[in-house]
Amino acid sequence: MTRVCVLGGSSPFTVALVDAIEASKALSRRLGEWVLILQGRNVQNLDAVAHYARHRLGAFGTSVISTTDLDAALADAEIVIVQTRFGGLEARADDERFASDLGCIADETLGPCGLLSAFRQIGPVDDLAIRMKAVCPDAFVVNMINPLSLTTAMMLRRGLAAVGICELPLATLQAFARALRIDSTELNWSYEGLNHRGFIPIVRTRDGEDLLQHVLDLTSDTATQKFRDDILRLGAIPTKYFALFDDRSSHGKGRAVALISLRDAIAKDLIADPTQCPPQIAKRDMPWYAQAVVPLVAARVGAQGYDATINVATDGPLVHELRARVLGDRIDILDPAPASGPFRDWLAAFDHHERLCLAALADPTPDTIGAALEVDRITPSDKVRTAAARIFRTWRDAASNPPTVREQQ
Repeated sequence: MTRVCVLGGSSPFTVALVDAIEASKALSRRLGEWVLILQGRNVQNLDAVAHYARHRLGAFGTSVISTTDLDAALADAEIVIVQTRFGGLEARADDERFASDLGCIADETLGPCGLLSAFRQIGPVDDLAIRMKAVCPDAFVVNMINPLSLTTAMMLRRGLAAVGICELPLATLQAFARALRIDSTELNWSYEGLNHRGFIPIVRTRDGEDLLQHVLDLTSDTATQKFRDDILRLGAIPTKYFALFDDRSSHGKGRAVALISLRDAIAKDLIADPTQCPPQIAKRDMPWYAQAVVPLVAARVGAQGYDATINVATDGPLVHELRARVLGDRIDILDPAPASGPFRDWLAAFDHHERLCLAALADPTPDTIGAALEVDRITPSDKVRTAAARIFRTWRDAASNPPTVREQQ
């Protein structure tokens, strides 16, 4: 029986993963062959999520186990879904306040907020990777920890069969298809970049028609004007995060505080009645489960093939986000068709920034951290030294008093 382990399974948001599993027709045919292990630290929440999973998936014959013991959860696991948030949403809120105080966009994956998050997690993620390599060395690891490309690189460094997964490339294609009023499932497309910093340079119909040529036909209302202008200027479709680098986005203060409130409300309802989906779960859209994680797991167990967009190592320690065909143990990278345009200058800049982030994580000093921040296109130049000093102190304090993986889970 396939053993699928979910680390961070005590999060009340995990009910959305359970619902996505239940809704997957491909997995439904194989659920009787599963053991689903939910691991987390909050015992009350964990018990409620496990009860909900048994109620939803029990009809398929799925066994659901819950435990706070990391090694017990990982033992004999064939697939490990890592959604642990080290430090919790409370740490994310601190990171967002830090970025907001600098006058930067407060996003947990990018800019100074994303780099601070990476430094908070470098120790616990490394410890976790070591434990997984020791307890379930052959497991297929589906990483969801942000900033995704950096944490995936940490896991790969320890020899894990790990990939990062994100639904954003597909969501970007779907937005483009909606604008043209066509069915996205009928399109052939390519994607190049790093997580949240990529482009779709080619979109074709199955007859070979290049749909990027049709962007001039997009209506010129406010909602599509910028979308159309970016495509024409770049020669590719950017993700929604491109505006953060292009100096046209307002400096939002982040979502962690609101998510903490929502998390607690969902947990309260779930504990009160773990047989019912908490109504407030609808307040957070979580497409990554149904559009990315569950199809990838289904492909891994051989239920169906999946053309995924995954984070994989392609150039030394650097993790790129690429299209791949997944079925069983095979992951075949789908080489993108050659495409040129101004978007390639942006890709080169993103690659350079990522290499500097990896260098800073490997050798943390105010100078190496500052070098990464200087080129990230988000941190104001006059705030680089302040931000680098704060990130370095956070790392130094954590390194001098590191929590164990068990304490963090």
